Amino acid sequence: MGRITMPTLLIGAGPTSPIPQGQVTAFAGPLPDVRLATVGGGHPVHETRPKEFLAAMEAFLAA
Repeated sequence: MGRITMPTLLIGAGPTSPIPQGQVTAFAGPLPDVRLATVGGGHPVHETRPKEFLAAMEAFLAA
């Protein structure tokens, strides 16, 4: 993970995700330029919360 140097967006699914949010935060730790977004909606956030997912993506790409 530490070799990734480009800006990275990491989208978490919130407390309903099978991945604990602490693990998501730890996963982001080694990334030098990471943005975390929590969308909610469980694991398939792009399907269950498409508007929120796209808003997070658009904000990341616009930055």
